[in-house]
Amino acid sequence: MKPNLIVSLAIALTLSAHAQSSACLDVADESHHQLLYSNQEVRVFLLELPRLASTEPHCHNHAYFYVVPGEGRSSSTPEGQATYSRDWRGGEARFVYGPVKHVTRNEGVNVYREIVVESLRQVSYRAEDGNYDVNLLETDLGGAKPTWTYSVVRGPLAATKTQLAPGADVVPQGGGQVLIALTDLSLKREREGLPPQALELSAQEVKVLTGGTVKLTNTGSQPARFVTVEF
Repeated sequence: MKPNLIVSLAIALTLSAHAQSSACLDVADESHHQLLYSNQEVRVFLLELPRLASTEPHCHNHAYFYVVPGEGRSSSTPEGQATYSRDWRGGEARFVYGPVKHVTRNEGVNVYREIVVESLRQVSYRAEDGNYDVNLLETDLGGAKPTWTYSVVRGPLAATKTQLAPGADVVPQGGGQVLIALTDLSLKREREGLPPQALELSAQEVKVLTGGTVKLTNTGSQPARFVTVEF
């Protein structure tokens, strides 16, 4: 075989192997992810994995928040890297600036859920944001105060953990909100010019709210705990 032909074949094989390793299934096409909402700013997905189930290797094309609403244990395997496992307490949130191809596996006995809010806008990492592989909603006042909120902002998105005493209210920011229940919720949603709307969610359920600024009031008899991702 001629030397030039050998070199050409080697280059072709290298490029083919690189193309195969670079090819990545978009999260919207991964079978365990359900697209809940999309517009020009965000895509919102619900990931549900039964016991010991794994996703296919997949990619996110944009930076994203993900919130784990319930207790559980999962593992993640980024392409070409070691698998790492994590225990979840419920209500934790992380932000991923530079997504990589990965597999998520449910290592627990209950259904594992993630709510993923992917920003379709550019988000640049800032040194002051610190280590992004940490729970961004670690602050939790529990019963120290009957009503409280704690927020973090990443680019055009914000994640807020809220506790509302019975009868208390809050006004989330943003033109839209992804509402993630940490407890069973009985809420009243009020928007200017529209009649009030009742919202009933079970713990770990999610609902996307659109249409601008809202006021959420706890109409239940117990404290209401939830996370909103605002866009």
